Amino acid sequence: MVLHSFGQLHVVQCCDIMVERGSVMEQEVVVTQNTNIQRAVDELCGKLKRRPGEYDAVIFMAAISYDFAELSQEIKNRFTDCEVIGTSTAGEISPQGFLHDTIVLTTMYSPESKVRGVLVENGSKYPVGSKHDIEAALQYCGIQCGNPMSGRNAFAIAFINGVYNAEETILSNFYAIIKNDNFPLAGGTAGFTGNEAKTFVSYNGKTTQDGAVMLFVKTSCKFDIRQEDIFNPTGKRMLVTASDPINRTITSLDGKPAQTVYAQKLGVSEADAAGITFENPFGRYLNGALHVAALSGFTPDKKIGLFARVVPNSTLEMMHIGDPKQKADETCAGIKKAIPNPKFTLLMTCITRTMAFDRMKIGSDIIRKYNNTFPTFCGFSCYGEQIGRIHCNQTLVSVVVGD
Repeated sequence: MVLHSFGQLHVVQCCDIMVERGSVMEQEVVVTQNTNIQRAVDELCGKLKRRPGEYDAVIFMAAISYDFAELSQEIKNRFTDCEVIGTSTAGEISPQGFLHDTIVLTTMYSPESKVRGVLVENGSKYPVGSKHDIEAALQYCGIQCGNPMSGRNAFAIAFINGVYNAEETILSNFYAIIKNDNFPLAGGTAGFTGNEAKTFVSYNGKTTQDGAVMLFVKTSCKFDIRQEDIFNPTGKRMLVTASDPINRTITSLDGKPAQTVYAQKLGVSEADAAGITFENPFGRYLNGALHVAALSGFTPDKKIGLFARVVPNSTLEMMHIGDPKQKADETCAGIKKAIPNPKFTLLMTCITRTMAFDRMKIGSDIIRKYNNTFPTFCGFSCYGEQIGRIHCNQTLVSVVVGD
């Protein structure tokens, strides 16, 4: 595995993987807006080229308006011989654009690959309870725990429930099990829309609201996992003098109320600061690189709420938004250099990015760049992104497989 960094474009790409000639990876992406679950699944299956039993894995992403438990079971009933994972979303992504109130389903067909999923339940309290299931799934795929080379030809896709702030806990538990800090993982936090904070993930028809679903893939195909960060450092740094990592709040920065310091660094009033948090998130230094932690808002006592954990005595960098279209060009070019012939593409992008692209009226431009790069692709708007051991916000995490 080779770790690269192009400015704020953090890349984890497995360029040195041994690839067998003739390796096969095929992806299909189908979409429905049908609100009736049975008819929606009928429509999705009717658009696929192969028989349900021929696929190795099925991944679906669905708006929260659907009965997720019923949908999960209905899809598994159609794909009885496949590994089926799913997540609720804050918006869906397909070649048609950034979508809403749809189901996007994608398939993985790869005779040379082995796949196996696992459901992590009670993730915020007892993630270790799934230790044996994770070990069994890894063993089935031929991925060895404790082997520093296990990530040369294998990776994980993870969908983690939101609401419970358990992303870091679940990631830590997984890496404690696999005992390889460099094992490639691409993930997204399950999303929701509306005022009721609820998210769902599922594995083979079984659903949970507190945990994660993981899909392990061992393959002879090349793959590329990377993170796109559209923010640039400003050089304005702050010391976290008091914070609550579990509840993801910062009480003070540089020994002063957190909101006060944030506003001062931006040169605006504390009231005006609330309206520009998307354009100005924090950057955390993790493993020598900057990773974005988005602000969720301010409290009456001037604390700052976050969507990722920040520990006391750490240094934060004020970030500022760059040019999203330029960053998308860099990302697509980097992927094509690593994977000249992409065959499977999954994208997980923060909902705040999707909303910003809509405000900036550049969503169609971004989708056009993806259409020009990939034969097909899919993904969803999420509430956080995971790359390896790191949970962050306001980024894009992609996993691309090909040759």
